[in-house]
Amino acid sequence: MNTVRKLLKNFNQNIDLIENESLSQHTTFKVGGCADFFAAPHTIEDFIHFSVFLVQNNIRFFVLGGGSNLVFSDQGFRGVILSTEKLNQIEILDEAGNICSPDDLQKKEEDEGKTFYLRCGAGVKMADLSAFCADHALKGFAPFAGLPGTAGGACFMNARCYGSEVADLLQNTKYFDFSTLSIKEYIFSPADWAYKVSPFQQNGGIILQSTFKVCTGKKADIIEESCKNIEDRKQKGHFSYPSAGSVFKNNRNFGMPSGKIIEEAGLKGTSIGAAQIAPWHGNFIINNGGASASQIKELVDFTKAKVEEKTGFQLECEVIFVDN
Repeated sequence: MNTVRKLLKNFNQNIDLIENESLSQHTTFKVGGCADFFAAPHTIEDFIHFSVFLVQNNIRFFVLGGGSNLVFSDQGFRGVILSTEKLNQIEILDEAGNICSPDDLQKKEEDEGKTFYLRCGAGVKMADLSAFCADHALKGFAPFAGLPGTAGGACFMNARCYGSEVADLLQNTKYFDFSTLSIKEYIFSPADWAYKVSPFQQNGGIILQSTFKVCTGKKADIIEESCKNIEDRKQKGHFSYPSAGSVFKNNRNFGMPSGKIIEEAGLKGTSIGAAQIAPWHGNFIINNGGASASQIKELVDFTKAKVEEKTGFQLECEVIFVDN
């Protein structure tokens, strides 16, 4: 550990580095022990240099976005948590690829429907991105209003909300390929994407920046849709307790959502310690106050086993559990 500490302390780049950082402060479930080191590079270049440094020095690490779909071990993480939180810039591009100011977006009524692109760092929060679009009368991200997590994580998971998914807007990404230690560009291809499936779940690449296609619209309409979706999330209890939102993927071939399957299995409200299947939604597991990562994992496994026993259906968990 002292050798790793010395190596990291001597790394000469613009990076925030914290020792023994509580991971419960960086996930929406609010559970998990401490990481040996928590690192947040300020730029894409710093992120790349630091990633190469970690690989070349055989230092264990895990890349963290918004922490909205993760559960870290109660024992924490031995190594470095590499955060994208500082990669949070949003740039507006016109159709020729030129950087624009917000004043260029909509100068007159007939400009409605004009195409622009948003180039976003992986650490941009989805809630901030949807708010940015609403503020600047850009259509496309209202379905993601209030969604926790980051743009990088949403691309990785192909986040889906209110009938829209990130793949509907994505044009390209810049990602870091750890197998070759190089930056690569991915150009969107529909064949690579499906319900909560992206190519980055297979190729091991870490998304650094994504470009999305949007268009100008009526600001009042976009704000209204965004507020409606945020209010719907509140009514469904998304913000009532620490959670990861939906725990299990829906399987459309089965004929009903996973939450309904769990409800009909009589499991709503089931608790293991302070981890509980929400009394109001079968597909939410909540931290009811002081839950541990092990209790959440045990409740996930219990739910899967009971549903399979009662229905023969195998639930697929979309929450990622990170071992010590």
